[in-house]
Amino acid sequence: MANCVVCGRRAVYIERSSGYAYCERHFLKLFSRRVRKTMRRYELFSEKEDIVIAVSGGKDSLSLLHFMSKLAKRVKGWRIRALLIDEGISGYRDVTKKDFIKFAEEWGIEYRIASFKEEIGLTLDEMVKKGRDIGLPYLPCTYCGVFRRYLLNKVAREMGATVLATAHNLDDVIQTYVMNVIVNNLDKLSRLGPKTGVVRHPKFVPKVKPFYEVLEKEVALYAVLNGIYPSFIECPYARLGVRWTIREMLNKLEERHPGIKYFTLRSLLRMISTIRGAEGAEGGPLTCKICGEPSAHEVCRACQLKIELGLIKP
Repeated sequence: MANCVVCGRRAVYIERSSGYAYCERHFLKLFSRRVRKTMRRYELFSEKEDIVIAVSGGKDSLSLLHFMSKLAKRVKGWRIRALLIDEGISGYRDVTKKDFIKFAEEWGIEYRIASFKEEIGLTLDEMVKKGRDIGLPYLPCTYCGVFRRYLLNKVAREMGATVLATAHNLDDVIQTYVMNVIVNNLDKLSRLGPKTGVVRHPKFVPKVKPFYEVLEKEVALYAVLNGIYPSFIECPYARLGVRWTIREMLNKLEERHPGIKYFTLRSLLRMISTIRGAEGAEGGPLTCKICGEPSAHEVCRACQLKIELGLIKP
């Protein structure tokens, strides 16, 4: 193993794009500096914020909760709380939920848990089964993504959040970017910036991504070095979507051509700037005529799916 470029101690991480190696102490400094720089560059937070962290119980979200909780001790105007959405995935979410509760209570963090079953009417497992039975064309990730976003905004607002922070890292962001380009969802690219909510809606909670410029493997190392060891368990639906294929493709490209993930992120940021410049602003949200939540259409996607699943009437 190489030695740290800063102090010469045994390295725990080598940054392949630059070739620089870092020991534990200097990797954690690098990580913290990179995240704080992202916060400043994109103006993710003000001096006074009620921040709700979207958590799952996995390494990324627990790492964000840990990082933000530590940082908030130095920012008197910040309040940190957590929100977990329980989709109802048997053998998966029940495990990660226990991990989250354990860490939140150890760290003394206030939290709330909202479930698909209570808020929507069905667990994700039940939605998938019913959708197949009645011939709906959706993969499990469609139901999950739509209803998770819906509940994160709704419940965070009910909690009084001024901003909702998610643990999306650089890998997550560029995977979504490539996926939307492939399936021709270019209208969704403007949502992939480090901060969303340029056009205000009274019921929309602005969302930010502090780990926007941090690689997934760097978040994983941050978790290990800070003693954050959640259960390593994979969502049973993860490999069914196109994202999994894109993830493997991007990892192979990065292995052969170090730095390509950063170049892809820069490409996305230029696309977002171009789209927002053409539109004049991020697409103005409407109000769903059924549920009253922010929506890109007269009826939000969550209510459209509820109608198709027979949970509500048109």
